[in-house]
Order: sequence, then C-alpha cells, then structure tokens
Amino acid sequence: MMQPITRFSEVTMFDAQTAWEQWNLTDYTFKSECLLSVFRNLEKDHAELASVINYHLQQADALLAHPKLMPGPTGETNELYTAGRGVCALVVEPEAPWQAVFAQLTAALIAGNAVIMCCDDMALNQCIESVVTTALPAHLVHIVAYDSYQAVAASDIRVLAFIGSDETELALNRLLSQKQGVIVPLVAERWNAHQEENTLLQAHDPHLVLRFITERTRTINITAVGGNATLLELGNQH
Repeated sequence: MMQPITRFSEVTMFDAQTAWEQWNLTDYTFKSECLLSVFRNLEKDHAELASVINYHLQQADALLAHPKLMPGPTGETNELYTAGRGVCALVVEPEAPWQAVFAQLTAALIAGNAVIMCCDDMALNQCIESVVTTALPAHLVHIVAYDSYQAVAASDIRVLAFIGSDETELALNRLLSQKQGVIVPLVAERWNAHQEENTLLQAHDPHLVLRFITERTRTINITAVGGNATLLELGNQH
C-alpha cells in the first residue's frame, strides 16, 4: 500500500525508475487494460472522474495504439512508435480540481511513464491510492508531500506536470531551466480558486497524451540484401 503523505527520497526515485522500466516495455494493450481497471474502480463512487480517464484513454487509443508506417526509400519498413519518457513528476497545489489531476495522471501513465505525485490533499491521495493499488503494477505511482516538489523537480525526472498558480508555474520553470542534462518539458494546467472547472484546458485536450511521450523509429529490412541498392546510387555513373 502507498503511504498518502511521505517524504521524497532516493529510494522513491529508484522504485519509480525500476517500475517505469518494466511498464515501458509492456505493450500498449496491457497498459490500457490496467488503466481500464482504474476506470472501473473509480466508476461507482466518482463517475465524473472515471469519465475523465475514459476520455483520455479513448484519445490515446487513436494516437498511440498502433505504430505509424513511414516511407522506406530503399525497400525497408520504417515504423514510428512512441514510448514513455521516464519518471513524471505531478505537482498538485492545494484545492486543485481533481478532474485535472486525473487527466494528467491518466495521460502520463498510458503514455508509458511512472508518476511521483506531490500533493497534500489527503482525500485526493486516498482516492488515488484506493483505485490504483489493485489495478497497476507496484511502485508505478508514488505520492509524496507537496513541499517535496523542489527535490522531485531537481531529481532525474523526464517530464513535469503541474496544476496550480502562475507563480508556482514560474518557479518550476526556473527550477527546470537550471537542470543539467536532458531537457525536461513542463505540462502546466493553470488554476485559481475563481476559475470554473469547465475552463480547464489540459483536462479537455484530446492530444494531452502527446505531451508525455517520446517518439522512436523501428527499421526492418525486408529484402535479402538489405533493400533496393539501386536507389542508393549517387551521381551520374556514365
């Protein structure tokens, strides 16, 4: 069982990275079935939140379920497919709408990432824990204290999702700009107490899942000599 409020540590990151490596290697169908189990666990008591999961799974099915065939100029087969980026940090400010949280959580997971969520909303944390514990592999989702977000952002994450104020978004951007190595994208849903939930942009974005992926290509030679060599001829041979 996950602990709703714990401190972030190197052990947390190690467990998340290990879970991500396994999750990322599983095929899309397995990931989808796991998240459909989360949807079913949530549907009875939180139908509106379950509909958010269902919406983003449907969009992901259209965008990620099947590799895209690309041109093969020398006779090879080239496929474009997607994979998770790694460990995703999800920073949730107090009183953030649950709808937005489940949208980003679903998109991050179906894209192939593990998630470390920084959140102090006990009711939300317990809700997430109750629906993912029996549906997802162990250590794929971690929940730590909200004030751990700076340490999490400074660790080896590969994408940072956020729901909250402009001020905290700016602070997170500054933290990410100071990181060395891989560029970490920020997926931000701005929110304030006077805002209506139907104005949430990320929660209703049909392409949200694309913010959490990395693209990869797979090449397969389909001729005995590695393709049509005549197409590789350079210049005029006469």
